[in-house]
Amino acid sequence: MKYFLSFLSLCAVAGCEFPDKGVIETAAPPFISHATATPLLIDVNHLASQPTDPIDTILIFSASVNDRAANCSVSYVAFDPAGNILLSGTLLDNGVPPDTIADDGKFAGSARLHILKQDVGTYGLQFRATNSSDFKSNTFALALIIKNSNNHRPNISDLTMQDTAHIPPIGDTTFVKITLAVSDTEGLGDIVSVQLSSQRPNGTSAGQFNLYDDGGSGLYLQFGAPFASGDVTANDGIYTVTIPLTTTSDPLPTYRDFSFKANDRTGDFSNIITKRIYIVQ
Repeated sequence: MKYFLSFLSLCAVAGCEFPDKGVIETAAPPFISHATATPLLIDVNHLASQPTDPIDTILIFSASVNDRAANCSVSYVAFDPAGNILLSGTLLDNGVPPDTIADDGKFAGSARLHILKQDVGTYGLQFRATNSSDFKSNTFALALIIKNSNNHRPNISDLTMQDTAHIPPIGDTTFVKITLAVSDTEGLGDIVSVQLSSQRPNGTSAGQFNLYDDGGSGLYLQFGAPFASGDVTANDGIYTVTIPLTTTSDPLPTYRDFSFKANDRTGDFSNIITKRIYIVQ
């Protein structure tokens, strides 16, 4: 300890230099104060006639960044309603259109959005800046709305299910297969989900389950274990669910009220069909 203190004292007198470990960067990261896209609302109603007709729209992006002196770059990403990346690129502050004034901290760019008429929904846009020190800004998020002002809600019909299900012996399983026809003027690609809501006699929920038009190719865990839907032909508009029925602690006989509905990309719901199934020994 005495040696170490003497060494420090000697350095103070002689002006010793310690090895340079590098400069600690203390500058603040860039900050995006505002960003926008034009247009932020696209109505496909008059842009195409058929659900699968293509629609191309030029999007103009802009973002304002507070850190002009740090050689910032600004990137953008566009996501579809399912979270898949559709577009990505960089914005520039060089005075070349769509940017208007070089080096003013306002970055701009453009991209072509290619979708189909049926691809309505809420799309996501994200902007982020990075400076020369590789510090990243906040993420500025926007919603891009693709809508059809002449949207038609889905229609469900032709429900097929048994009226009564028998509880199987302990260790066995009975399967209740249900099919439902679904149609949509905008095409089956407009259908987001088809659901069954189950209600007990006391009015409480016994669960909500999906029907599928997948040709029976998928396995789903909505009943606690992997089960196939039991659907026969994929993409034919006939949605199916196969419910495994085992022993129950409910006093028998009992029943469940099943309510069915579909919803589309616009968020519109179909008519509702309700049917009761009796559960007996």
